[in-house]
Amino acid sequence: MMEENQNFQPEVEQPQPVNKLNSAATNGLKLALISIGFTLIASFIPKSSTGVMFTFLLSILKLGATVTFLWWAMKTFSAKNAAVQGFTTYGNVFSYGLLTSLFSGIVLAAFSFVNIKLINPEAVEQMKEAISASMDNIEGFNSSFLEVYYNNFEFWTVISTVIGAVIYGLIFSAIIASSTKKNPDMMSGFNNF
Repeated sequence: MMEENQNFQPEVEQPQPVNKLNSAATNGLKLALISIGFTLIASFIPKSSTGVMFTFLLSILKLGATVTFLWWAMKTFSAKNAAVQGFTTYGNVFSYGLLTSLFSGIVLAAFSFVNIKLINPEAVEQMKEAISASMDNIEGFNSSFLEVYYNNFEFWTVISTVIGAVIYGLIFSAIIASSTKKNPDMMSGFNNF
C-alpha cells in the first residue's frame, strides 16, 4: 500500500492553446476603451491655450497607455502560447498585435460614428470650419473636394479611424513582437550530459 502512494503522481492540468481571434477581440475592445476614455476626458477640456497644452499632454499619455496595453497583451499572448507549444514566433505575436489593433480600430470607428451623430454633432461643424479656413490659404485648392468630403464626413471618419488603427498596429506590433516572442529552447535535449 505504501509503495502505491509513493508512485502516485497528481494530475497536472495542461495549458490550453490560446484562441487568437477571441483573445485579440477582447483585448482590442479593452484597447479601444482606453482610447475612448482619453477622448472623452479631452472633450471636457476648455479650448484655451492652457487647455490646448493639457490636451497635448493627454494625447501623449493616451499613446503611452495604448502602447503599454498592446505590449502587455502581446506579451501575455506570447507567454500563454509558449506554455503550450514551447515557443512563439515573431510572426505569430506580430499578427496577434495587428489583429488586436484592427479590432480596436473597428470599435473606435463605431464610437466615432456615434460621437459624430449623437454625442457631439457640433464638433463636426467646428472641424469643418477649421478645415475650410486652412484650405482657403492653399493656393489653387479645388473647393469641390471639400464638398465631397463634407457630404461623406461620417464615412471618411470611420474609414480613417480603422486605417489609422491598422497603421499604428503595424508599426507598434512590429516593434513589440521582437521583444515578446519566445524562442524554442534549443539546448533542452542536451541538459542531461
